[in-house]
Amino acid sequence: MSGWPPWLDGRIVSQAVVAACASVVVVVAGTGGQLLRAAPPLAIRASRIYVGDGRVIQQGTVLVRDGRIQAVGRDVSVRDQWRVIDVERSSLTPGLIDANARVETVDLIPASRKATPQSSDDGPAHEGEPEDAVPLAPGVRPSAVIADQASEVIPHLRVLDGLDLGSVDFQRLLRGGVTTVYVSPDASAVIGPRGAVLHTAGPSRGRVLVAAAAVKATIGRETWWLGAYNRRPSRFYPLTMYARRPNSRMGLIWVFRKAFYDAERLREGLPVYGADTASSEALEVIQQIRQGEVPLRIQARLQRDILTALRVAGEFDVDFTLEDATEAYKCINELKAAGVPVILGPIDDRLTGVRDRAAEGERPRYFTFATLVAAGIPVALSAQDLREEDGLARQAMYAVRFGARPEDALRAVTQVPARLLGLEKELGTVEPGKRADLVLWSGPPLAATSEVLLVLIDGHVVVDRRRGGGAQDDGN
Repeated sequence: MSGWPPWLDGRIVSQAVVAACASVVVVVAGTGGQLLRAAPPLAIRASRIYVGDGRVIQQGTVLVRDGRIQAVGRDVSVRDQWRVIDVERSSLTPGLIDANARVETVDLIPASRKATPQSSDDGPAHEGEPEDAVPLAPGVRPSAVIADQASEVIPHLRVLDGLDLGSVDFQRLLRGGVTTVYVSPDASAVIGPRGAVLHTAGPSRGRVLVAAAAVKATIGRETWWLGAYNRRPSRFYPLTMYARRPNSRMGLIWVFRKAFYDAERLREGLPVYGADTASSEALEVIQQIRQGEVPLRIQARLQRDILTALRVAGEFDVDFTLEDATEAYKCINELKAAGVPVILGPIDDRLTGVRDRAAEGERPRYFTFATLVAAGIPVALSAQDLREEDGLARQAMYAVRFGARPEDALRAVTQVPARLLGLEKELGTVEPGKRADLVLWSGPPLAATSEVLLVLIDGHVVVDRRRGGGAQDDGN
């Protein structure tokens, strides 16, 4: 069956069985009209169904048909011809959503990770020991740049055009129960490209839920040292794509404000000019941001950068979502007053990759998530470049460990990110009519001993790690 890659680790559905069962051809909404074979009707019984909005259904059943959830409840009747999955002591949740994922196109092989040992108080790491390898996320290079380097204002470009949908990094996300990601551009541009919202498995065209999602802006050091590195203009380095603003936070805000003012001048038919002038295509997108037609995100980690983001956004009356807000705990009142939602994480005292080099995440607080939630601020959790043992599910576990309620932590990786991505009618909760993106766990979803047993995307079983699973997973 073309389109469904047979590479997922764990117990994977055989193509022959899927092809035999999927005899009906349908057009799934959101796939751009691409024809997909329908998944067979399925009933999943679980000891607990975590709806994703705080509700828990004991001994419940979920019916899935044509890629959608048909019914949810305790007393749901199942027809004889429907295939039933029933695992004792299991829990069912919505598919996890990472609203700020970093997915790399070039996989970082283990040998190259070992080449840079992690130092410690006891001396250097032992060469070649996997447990001593530098703590980089698998599949993500520490200095990789996706965004184009020709300009500091590029919201007319799309991160989707630089992605490899066949990257093995999606396998790692899927194994952790992550079914949907907002792939975030890097922070090398002041006003960067538009991110993309994707499913982590499925036919290539059908995986793209939002091809041109929110524009990402950055207030922080990465805008002048990440990527081509901005040299200071001088008689030796005239203004070029290499010698340009910003070289400091002062220059960064100048570029940001000029782009928004130039967009207004362009709308009024006035000329725009100057060394930092963006393209007309970029300014047209900024006009759409000002009009509320295109969502904006701003990455700001430090307190001063968060406050600056609030100030400049207020200057242009623009709503935005705050990304990677390490020191948000210092700005609770300001964030609450502005009504700004936050995407937080990873919750970790050991920074990785670009976040480590940026030196802007050195003062995290484990209780930040619980503090923001208690203040009534919408918060989604993200693992960014972390996978496996530090992946998205583990981030929610950390949040609970440091004071959050389990239902709030689960909501932060399901319902809240779906709402921030504008997909709350499609994803984020286990409710009739929504896409059948589901994860079956061996126990409570936020328990350290629980494992992902089953992952469904659009009603298709894409990962099955149950004992004895495999070919029969889309069988009787």
